[in-house]
Amino acid sequence: MLAKLARLNAPRVAARAAAPRALFSSDSVVDTITLTQKRSDVLRNASDADLEATKKAIANEQKRRQSTLIIGAAGAVGKRLCAALTQAGHKVIATDRTPVLPKDLRDSIGEKGICVGSVDVTDAEGLVKLFEEHADANTSVWNLAAPLSVDTALNPAIAEAITIGGMKNVLAAMAKVGAKKICFTDSIGSFGASSPRVGASARWLTKNPTQDPGSDYGLQKRGCRELMADFAKKHNGDPRFAVLPGVLHSNSVWGNGTTEYALDALLSAPHQATTLGLPTGESYTCPVDPDVRMPMVFVDDLMRGLVALQEAEPDVLAEPENGYCIPGLSFSANELFSEIRKHYPGFGFRVELDANMDKFAKLWPDELATEEPLRDLGYKPEVGLEEMVATVLKSHQDRNEITAKDFMAIDHDGDGVVTRDDIEQHISKFLVEGRHSDNATDDEDVKRAVDDFMLGEMHDTDGRISWEKFSEWTRHHDFGDFVRKSLHR
Repeated sequence: MLAKLARLNAPRVAARAAAPRALFSSDSVVDTITLTQKRSDVLRNASDADLEATKKAIANEQKRRQSTLIIGAAGAVGKRLCAALTQAGHKVIATDRTPVLPKDLRDSIGEKGICVGSVDVTDAEGLVKLFEEHADANTSVWNLAAPLSVDTALNPAIAEAITIGGMKNVLAAMAKVGAKKICFTDSIGSFGASSPRVGASARWLTKNPTQDPGSDYGLQKRGCRELMADFAKKHNGDPRFAVLPGVLHSNSVWGNGTTEYALDALLSAPHQATTLGLPTGESYTCPVDPDVRMPMVFVDDLMRGLVALQEAEPDVLAEPENGYCIPGLSFSANELFSEIRKHYPGFGFRVELDANMDKFAKLWPDELATEEPLRDLGYKPEVGLEEMVATVLKSHQDRNEITAKDFMAIDHDGDGVVTRDDIEQHISKFLVEGRHSDNATDDEDVKRAVDDFMLGEMHDTDGRISWEKFSEWTRHHDFGDFVRKSLHR
């Protein structure tokens, strides 16, 4: 049936190209009526399956023509959301405060996507310029720019400027270009001691606007919801918010939040039982009560929920202020450690409570509501504790093996530490072998690369770098890329 509609359109498209004419000429009106009648005939004779396929094709084409602008795209959630929306057919405009967005993010959004660096949500004029250049009335917006719970507790004024001040600036820029749909990642940090322990919902937050979340973090999230509600009234906006539990993923880096204790534990496990001939790490230090359960979600599930929230038609969103929790799985630290020990039986931990993290863990719900996202978004979580732990541990172990090979290649005498001489010899060999087709083999280039590598606090007072320090450094850097950039600087 789509082919028939295309054939009906073809003569009209060709005629327009050959002989453009006035929009409201009599011939144009007759042509439009005739074409509409023919389309109606095709649709009337179509099967239900053909009609459904046509509806999906039209929806996909409409989606393709629209864009989604993501602020805070370089974070753990932002990078995955860029990729998920691109795969769903959206054109993504990825923005972040970092000057150059990560290569994996750039690759994930394809040729249609656009990356814009050095975007600061506290810069109102800069945001307006961004929106004027890259957005219009049909652009959907995700505002992900906000510090996590622990960072907010440590620097509440800075966090407020980014979270609430940034949201004000984003909404003002949207109003300038007429954009309506704003999506926001709220948090379980919005729930306080009086909230339900089980089945906590976004509706509860909207129905209890004066409840005390017990933290600046929660108050700032509420402030953003209030700004979005005001945007809906004043500008006929379409605000939507997702209440996120702790986000679990297999990336090598993450922010400073409360539920991130789980990511720290999963990272620690492979280091405690290395089979790579290198020193083992210390036992994991647990900063929260190990018997307290908290809601989490694996990032693959989260992406399905966020994309569903953005794509949902307004008339199916039945919850107040279009707010939905994105549930996943819930567990305590003890339950997590028990699962880790199925893979690493020697995994050890000790409890040293962090005041902020332990406080937040006990404030927040044990489990999130599942009914509303299933009913309105068609979303339910699929990844459980066993699958999540196995997936994340494998990713960390795979990275460890690569890092260990690099370290042992540099550590010429095999004593478990790397010196400046080791690094210089390795870089010289690295260049001579032409592993990256580099031509700079000059001694000064090598010295500069070594100097760059030895900057910072990675080495001890004697200039030696341990396996532990090297492994931590490689969470944020690729050794080969680092050397290449230093040589060509």
